Amino acid sequence: MTLHSSFNSANFYLVTESAKHCQPQGLRARKREATRSAITAAARRLTSQNGLNGFTIEQLCEQVGVSRRTFFNYFPSKEDAIIGYLLDEFPADALEKFLHAAGPDSGVERGPLGLSTTLLRDLFRLANAMVEELNISKEHLQELAIVMKREPQLMLKVIGSAEYREREFAGLIAQRENLAVDDPATNMAAAIFGTCSQRAGQLFFSEANTLPFQEILANNLHMAQQIFNFSTLPADLSIEGTP
Repeated sequence: MTLHSSFNSANFYLVTESAKHCQPQGLRARKREATRSAITAAARRLTSQNGLNGFTIEQLCEQVGVSRRTFFNYFPSKEDAIIGYLLDEFPADALEKFLHAAGPDSGVERGPLGLSTTLLRDLFRLANAMVEELNISKEHLQELAIVMKREPQLMLKVIGSAEYREREFAGLIAQRENLAVDDPATNMAAAIFGTCSQRAGQLFFSEANTLPFQEILANNLHMAQQIFNFSTLPADLSIEGTP
């Protein structure tokens, strides 16, 4: 799907703010998603044509047919609108399952660091739920890559969002495992999972790739698990030549 066609198809489903509150929840949610997609598609198209500083938020709103107030209901800035759904929230039901899957009554075993033995599996399920809800397609994200080639500073925004997401995962892990937010184990778990996710994204975007993101991520997690499971490390590990 091209940037122009994705904008037109999303724009077809736009509704007014007054009518939105009269719709059933499912339809209302779909129309909100269509509005958000239309804003992002138009922002990318205008950036490709004019550059990041070549148009205003007011001009973007005029292209989509929404008010400035509606725009800020979806995105805090023009840059966030261009990046789009990469900054979305976790699905509420999936997050609820993740946070309570290792509770006192779950019967889940815990390792020596206090982390549940099902943590890696449940992190994958949470990430998978995010991907499914956001309906991320390779074509849409390739459009974003084209825009970032024109405006490299947008990459800093994407990197920042990835770092924020890793900290967010660490906080969720701490809450789920009933550990302190600054616990080293929760931060390391989030860092390892984040690295596997980033590597999955790199392969997903490669021209020769035919696999879905979820399958690539699962393969990376299995590989990381096998690497560390079959590696040995002495308990008194130290730099050679030091006590």
